[in-house]
Amino acid sequence: MDYARVLDSFGGIIERDLRNQFSQQAKEARHYHPFIGEVYSAAEEFVLRGGRRLGSCSTLMVYKGYTDEMGKGIVSACSGVELYRHSILVHDDIADTESLRRGGKTLHKIFEAHYNDHFGFGSAIFVGDMLYSLAIRAVLESGFDNAKLVEVTKMFSSDFKDINESQILDLLFEYKRPTVDEWTVMASKRAASLFRTSLLTGAVLASAPKKDYRILDDAARHIGFAFDVQDDIIDTFATKDHYGREPCGDITKKKKPLHLILALEKEKNGHLAKIMKNGDKLTEKGIKNVQDLIRDCGALEEAKSISRNHAIEAMRLIPQTGMNDEAKDFFVSFISYVAESLEWYK
Repeated sequence: MDYARVLDSFGGIIERDLRNQFSQQAKEARHYHPFIGEVYSAAEEFVLRGGRRLGSCSTLMVYKGYTDEMGKGIVSACSGVELYRHSILVHDDIADTESLRRGGKTLHKIFEAHYNDHFGFGSAIFVGDMLYSLAIRAVLESGFDNAKLVEVTKMFSSDFKDINESQILDLLFEYKRPTVDEWTVMASKRAASLFRTSLLTGAVLASAPKKDYRILDDAARHIGFAFDVQDDIIDTFATKDHYGREPCGDITKKKKPLHLILALEKEKNGHLAKIMKNGDKLTEKGIKNVQDLIRDCGALEEAKSISRNHAIEAMRLIPQTGMNDEAKDFFVSFISYVAESLEWYK
C-alpha cells in the first residue's frame, strides 16, 4: 500500500474539519477581543502548516479498519487528536527554545514579534493550553455515546500527563548523563504515548474488541520507540538540504538521544564527552567529529538496530488485530518505511 497517498487523502479530510473549527472559534473570539481573534488565526496557521497528520490519520485508519466507515463524527475526533498533538508541540518548542517549526516561525516567535520574548513565551504557553481545551471539545462534540467519550477523554488526560512527565525527564537529561535504561523509561511516555492516544481513540470509538486494545497498546509502544530513535538519528545525521536545518540541533542543546548515550558508554578515550561539554558551541568541524565518533564506536548501528527491532515487533502485532486488511496494510507499510529509512544514515 502507498501509505503516503493515504496520509495525503486522510490528512486533507482532517484539515478541512480543522479549518471549520478554527473559523468558528476565531469568529467567537473576535467578539471578545480583536487580538484574541488574531491569536486563533496564528494558531490555525501553525496547526495547518505542513506535516503528514500521522497521529490523526492513524486514528481515522483504525476506526475505518473496524467499521469500514468515515463519518463526520470520527473526523471531528481526529481533529481533536491533531489539536492534542499540537498543544504538546507548542510547549515543546518553548522548552527547547526552537525558532522554526516546519519551515515557519514557532508560535512563541510569532507572538514575540508583537512586543518581546516575554510576551511571546507567555502567549504561546496559553495557546498550547487552549489547543488542549479545543482538542477535548472536538472529541466531546463528535457525537459518539457518552461512555466512549468518557473513555477517550480520560485517555487524553492520562497520556497528556505522561507526555509532560517524559518532557521533564528529557529536560533533566540536558543537565546530567542518563543511562540507556533511564532513556528507555523517559521514551516509554513520549512518542509511545502519542501513538497510544491515536490508535486507541480510533479503537474505542469503533467499538473494537477489548482484546485488541492490548495489542494496539503494545503496537503503539513499539511504534513510538521506533519513531523516537529514528527521529533522533535524523536530527543528528541528516543534512540541512534533507532536513531543513543544521545537523546535531538537539545535541547542541545538550539533549541526550539514545545513540549519543550509547556512544558515551562505548567510547573509551573520552573525546566525545569532552566535545559534549561545549555542545552549544559546536562548529561545523565539531559536528562532524560528533557524527564520526558516534559512527565509529558502533553506537549508530546499535541505535538503528533497536529502532528496527521495535518496528519489527509492531509489524508482528498489527496483523493480530481484527482490523480489515486495508488498515493492517497501511500500518505495516509506514512502519516498514521507518525501518528501511534508517539505512539512509551511515
